[in-house]
This record gives sequence, C-alpha cells and structure tokens, in this order.
Amino acid sequence: MSEKTYLLEAGQHFDRKEFVQALHAYEIAYFLSPNDIEARTGVALSLFHVGKYAEAVPALLELLTLIPDSEQLSLILAESLNRCGRVTEAVHRLSELVSKSPDNIDAQVRLGRIYLDMEKYPDANRCLTAALDIEPNHVEALGYIGMMMIKHCQFDNALMVLQKAYELSPGDILVLNNLGRACKLMGHHDKALAWYQEALKVDQNHPVVITNYLFTLNYCDGPDPEFITSEHVRLAPHFLNSAVPEITLKQIGSSSERLRIGYVSGDFYTHSVSYFIEPILQNHNYQRFEVYCYSLGLTNDVTTKRLKALPCQWRDMTTEPPEGLIKQIREDRIDILVDLAGLTADNRITVFANRSAPIQVSWIGYPNTSGLANMDYYLTDCLCDPPGMTDHLFIEKLWRLPRVFCCYLPPIEFPAISPPPFLSNGYITFGSFNNFAKVTTRQIALWANILRSVPGSRLYLKSMALGDNSVKNRVLEIFAAEGVLADRILMRVVTTTPLEHLQEYSKVDIALDTFPYHGATTTCEALWMGIPVITQAGVSHVSRVGVSLLQQVGCLELAAQSAEEYVERAVSLAGSSEKLILMRNNLRMLMAGSALMDQAGVTREVEEAYARMFEAACKERCYR
Repeated sequence: MSEKTYLLEAGQHFDRKEFVQALHAYEIAYFLSPNDIEARTGVALSLFHVGKYAEAVPALLELLTLIPDSEQLSLILAESLNRCGRVTEAVHRLSELVSKSPDNIDAQVRLGRIYLDMEKYPDANRCLTAALDIEPNHVEALGYIGMMMIKHCQFDNALMVLQKAYELSPGDILVLNNLGRACKLMGHHDKALAWYQEALKVDQNHPVVITNYLFTLNYCDGPDPEFITSEHVRLAPHFLNSAVPEITLKQIGSSSERLRIGYVSGDFYTHSVSYFIEPILQNHNYQRFEVYCYSLGLTNDVTTKRLKALPCQWRDMTTEPPEGLIKQIREDRIDILVDLAGLTADNRITVFANRSAPIQVSWIGYPNTSGLANMDYYLTDCLCDPPGMTDHLFIEKLWRLPRVFCCYLPPIEFPAISPPPFLSNGYITFGSFNNFAKVTTRQIALWANILRSVPGSRLYLKSMALGDNSVKNRVLEIFAAEGVLADRILMRVVTTTPLEHLQEYSKVDIALDTFPYHGATTTCEALWMGIPVITQAGVSHVSRVGVSLLQQVGCLELAAQSAEEYVERAVSLAGSSEKLILMRNNLRMLMAGSALMDQAGVTREVEEAYARMFEAACKERCYR
C-alpha cells in the first residue's frame, strides 16, 4: 500500500479513538515518507494518546522546530512532560505559552492543574481564575476550582462551583466525581454514592470513579457487608488492562536465594499507613529478604527520607502509568507483591488486577476485599476477622497473623502523659479525632445519647472537615435535635505538626470510635496518650479493627457488641474516676509491652507468613 493509503487508514483509526492501530499505520506512513508532516504529527499525537509520553516528547520537540507557532502541539508537549515527571519543564513551557497568549484558556487551565497537583494553590488559583475571566462557564476550570476548594475543606463553595459546572455539562466525569468526593467528606454518604453512580452511567469503566464509589461504601451505615463485597467483585474486572501482556509464573520467578518482596504505596510519607509500614521496613531481615518500595505519591517529607535511607530498593514510580509500573515489577522479578493502598488515593489497583507478581497480598491500607481474582491473600488477625465470620466477605484468602494484624510506630516526638482533664475541669470530655467522613448521622445520635447520660460532659471533635460552616452547622443541628446544646460541643479544625496533634489528646478523657468504619491510627494515638477508646464491634473487617487494637492493651471490655452497649460502656467508664486515672497512667506502658508495638516480633511473623505463602505457591504451582 502507498503512504497515502496508510495515512487515510491511520486517520480513520484516530478519529475512532483507536490509537494503537492509528500509531501502527502512522509509523508505516512515516517510514515510507520520513518528511511527511502529517505522518510525523500523527505518530507524535498517537504516542501521546496511547500513553507513551516519554516517546512522544522528542517527537513533539522535533515537530515544534518545524511548526514553532503551534499552540496545540505546545500544549500536548507540556502535558507529555508533566506525565513523564518533568514537571518543571512542563511549567516552563506552559508559562511561556501563557506569556505569549494570555487568552489561551487551555494553557491557563493546564498550568493551573499542574500547580494544583504541586499544592501551589495561589498560583493555581491565579491561572484558573484567569481562565474563568476569559470564559466564566469553562467547565474544566470550574471543576479544578472545585477540587481546590475541597482540598481546603471549603465544601459549601465547592458544591456551589461544581453544581454550576454540572448544570453546564451534566456528563462531565471530573465534575461528577468531585461532587461525590465533597459529599463523602461532608458525611453525606448517600448523596456521594448517587453522584458516583451517575458518573458510572457516563463511563462505567472509569477507574477513579469506581475506586471512589467502592471506597465510599465502607463509610456507609446501611449496606450489608455482603452487598459491599459483591460490588467490589462486580466492578473489579474494570481494572484489567487488556494492553498489558499476561505472564506465566515461571516468567517471574526470582533467581535470587532471597525472597523478593515489593511494597506498593502512595503513602510513604507522614501518613496513617506509614505509622504501620515503617516499623516493618525498619525491622525486615534484609539477609533473608530483598525488599523493594514502589513509591507512588507526590508528597516527600522527613518520613520519606527515613524510609529511603533503609536498605530497600527504592523505586519512585509516581509518574509511571500502570503499564510502566507492571513492567518494572516484572523486571525486578518480585516474588510477593504487597498492596498498601487498595482503593485509596494514589492506588495502582490495575497493577494487581493484571497480576504483576506470582503472589499478591493486600495489607494495611484498605479495610475490605479488593474484589480482584488475582489478589491472593489479605493479611489480618483472628479478632479483625474471626474464622467463619468474615471469610465469605473476601475474594482473597485470609491469612491471619498469630497475634495482631499490624504494629504501630508513634511519631518521633510525642508528649508525656498528662493528668485526665476531668480532674481540673470537673466534667468528662469525650473526644473523636477521626476523619469526619466516618461520622454518620447515627453516630452523632449515639454521641448525643452519651452526653445526655453524663451530666455536664463535653464532646471534643477534631477534623479538617469541621472548618466548613455547613458541616459544623449540620453537626450542631443534629445534636440540638437530640437535645444537646452547642456549648457542649468543642471543635477544632487542624494542628500543624504530629506533636501538636498528639498534645490535643490531653484535653480528652475518653475517646469514642466511629462505626461502621473504625479508626486505626486515631485509636492507636489515643491509647498511646493514655486514653481509653470505646468502640462498637461489627461483623466485617472495617468494623472490627478497634476490637483487635483494644485486645492488645487488655481492654477488650471497651468493645461493645451493639449500639446500646456502646452507650452503656461509655457512660459507665465516665462514672469511674479511679478507672480513668488508672488507665491514663498505664495504657502507654501496656501498649508498649504488647504485640502492637513488638515491631521486630510482628515483622518476623509477617516474614514467616511470606515464606509460607511462597512455599504453598511452590507446591501448588510448581513455581521456579
């Protein structure tokens, strides 16, 4: 066939968004006629659309030497540079374009989005506002403004902006997804699910919407655990990427005598997950295991620096698409790949859906099944997942560690234990520092019941979401409807450091856990600061984490079996001054001596689990 025939075929594929086929045809046309500008442009654009950004960059740079005034090519080059992790170059290109053409809305919006990702909010606001000055109804700019407001917990304003964008473009996925996010963080779980379901009607395969929808189900007080599991299993096939070649186990087998363990996470910084994975990484037997950390998050801080200093192989894969991460994991010949994210932010669930390693394990980061047929195990314990109670809720095989499902490492700086505040206040202060998305209307009603039953008591709530007036007012309205006045509710939005955060626990006598989504880090923090935690046990992993943690410090009696018992135990403890003082003085010691902080011991138990998983795979699959 002639060059023109291939160009015609390529153009037809491109118009139908069949970019892989378009790239193939354009490459042939380019081979036949290297100087044909249409063929060269088609190759560059197709490389971009199939996600081969590193290859697209030089092709686009060459094109821009021939067509230097093409603003469209400059935009695509900047986007390619950004997706390759060359963010500074992308910002430079877009800044130049905005300087030359300040009315270029697309350039302003893309630059604003990059600044938003970089958390340079004043710069992001400047660019996005400039775009809206040019076109007040620009849906994408409105969507990013809404995202920025959500990040600052300005939910009222975010909903107003996003609602406007929705009215302009009801099928915009960015807008629908962020309407769902805002509602979830405000505690409006039913509304959040409705927005995500509407987004899935537009694009049933959108991975971000699917993960947000499934993650939100964990917060909801209503759906049966069996339904939540069935939804995970139903939607899991959408994470498969047909472009990723299948592997056989023999292709992946490691030739090293040491087992190769890979940890995948976007939370290798000062984050809840890091408090539980850092002690494992610190205590791994590096003579027996070769450990790889695949880092996916944009945030790097002092915790990241400590982790990178450990004898692990560190892989910064933040800007890599799933295919690139899969390729790296396979090249590293990982034996056991551990997912620390599940369906939370910065996840790479596609990497596990497409089986990147012979043995794949879910742990710590997500309190439910992945739904993935290729996820082999879920690491847990006998209290989070009592045998026979929760096995049917997981597609994975539950691997129960002998004592506890995790171990905790407090922040490097932490305060001394303070006397219980009721001694000086003359009243009991209950407290909850949990993510406010976990706080349901039913939970607030239970807390109101406790406050009514303990005369003069107060409730101290600390959460970023409470900085939004609509969230704050809604909470106070629910309490008022339950007969509890606003002067008994204390609220704080944010603290600046982990040390300051822990110091706030000195104002609390008794911590109140959330249901159905238990706290993990917040419960550990409270116990470390000498504060007993009342929790309500459920029948799924997400609602049993607190039970496991309380068992470790010998306080299983604080785990109620019903809502009524939850109230009773809180009220009873509030009436026992001697017990509160005793707990305040002893909980840190009990915790320090428990399996929960036996970091070396729990690491050995995790390593033994890995070794036994590998032995089982050798027998079952003739691995290696």
